[in-house]
Amino acid sequence: MHSSPEQKIPSDLWDAVFIAGGLLLVSLTFKTYRYFDLTSPADLHNHLTASEADHSVADAKARISSRPDDYNAWADLAIAYYQKGPDSYVDGLNALDKAREMGATQESLFYYAGIMDQTLGLPDYAINELSKYLRHHPDDYETLVRLGNLYFSEKKFDEARVIYKAALAQWPKDPTAWFNYAVVSKEQGQLDEALDSLERVRKLAGHLPEGGYYQQGEILRLKGSQEAAMQSYQQELAANPNSIPTLEALELAARSQGDLKLAKAFHKRIFDLKHATPTAAVK
Repeated sequence: MHSSPEQKIPSDLWDAVFIAGGLLLVSLTFKTYRYFDLTSPADLHNHLTASEADHSVADAKARISSRPDDYNAWADLAIAYYQKGPDSYVDGLNALDKAREMGATQESLFYYAGIMDQTLGLPDYAINELSKYLRHHPDDYETLVRLGNLYFSEKKFDEARVIYKAALAQWPKDPTAWFNYAVVSKEQGQLDEALDSLERVRKLAGHLPEGGYYQQGEILRLKGSQEAAMQSYQQELAANPNSIPTLEALELAARSQGDLKLAKAFHKRIFDLKHATPTAAVK
């Protein structure tokens, strides 16, 4: 199924794969390689148990009942709802808005609002809140990378690149940030820089993360190195046989080379994976 280096797959066949594959970045981040302590304020990353969160909600409500104008109590209620988890985030944002209306200005509220907005599918609001938080805590690793991912998911690649560069300036040996930087560089057409960044990931971590060889294949394909791209896709598939973007890339490659039998086999695998039961869900 390999073609010669001179043969290229028509670019219009790759559009869907290019877009879907690039967005793998968002799901990969925070699953790779972290080997140093986060520098964020500790209280923002501690989570209460369910019973502790319920107690905090009840306590804040009791304070509000006796003093409805207590913005600190409203802020504490918002944080308690955050600690309860995503099912309580709407209540958390409502309480946070109330606290701010009454004068609450704690910088930590930007962080909580950003996480809740992001989780509820409000990326523009999340970007605004997390950006404000970073003005107070520019060395917060989690918030930097989270904000970079938000920009990336919204296809604001210039902004994402700036954020990942800021992360790398502080943590030059962090392979997660290098991987993210590689993918956004690919999206901007900085292909040599993207490959160099993936090589840094490999040297720092010893291997590429899940989806890494797929991304390498995409970069090589865009550079016109079809044979090398196919090898990278096959490496990804060997490590992650259920990688749908990789299977889609290989299906299109087989189709463009006229190998319809192989293309059909890849298509069937993709169909089966997309229609698998929840218990057999693919990463």
